[in-house]
Amino acid sequence: MIAKKRKYTKHPGQEKVLIGLLMILDVMIVGFLVFGNLKLYSENREVRSQYLNLNKELQYLESKNQELKELFSYTNEADYTEAVLREKGLYKKEGEEVVVITRDSALPAEQAPANAQQAAESASVWQKILDFFGSIFGRD
Repeated sequence: MIAKKRKYTKHPGQEKVLIGLLMILDVMIVGFLVFGNLKLYSENREVRSQYLNLNKELQYLESKNQELKELFSYTNEADYTEAVLREKGLYKKEGEEVVVITRDSALPAEQAPANAQQAAESASVWQKILDFFGSIFGRD
């Protein structure tokens, strides 16, 4: 038995449905590409702004590094070491005397005012409280 060849018959709306499906597929592909480009564009802007911020930070750190190098070279010099030791009273040149003045040094007995006792007695209670807290929290 030989099968009869059937002639392909077109249905009346079949071409329109196929064209519609292809158009929908085209719109989906174009939409996907547009969405991808927009996403890449926003990421590119973000990376560019990060790059600019990092460049600014790099310039700041380079200038800070240069300042620290200059400060380090200055502190390694003998003049700086001598100046620091002289300020702390640990170094003196020939013929110099080191005088240390502290904040808590009391006046010698001959320089103390005669009425210091009377002034202390007549100080108010509030003044004594302020003096007490000032001695505790005072700066050195």
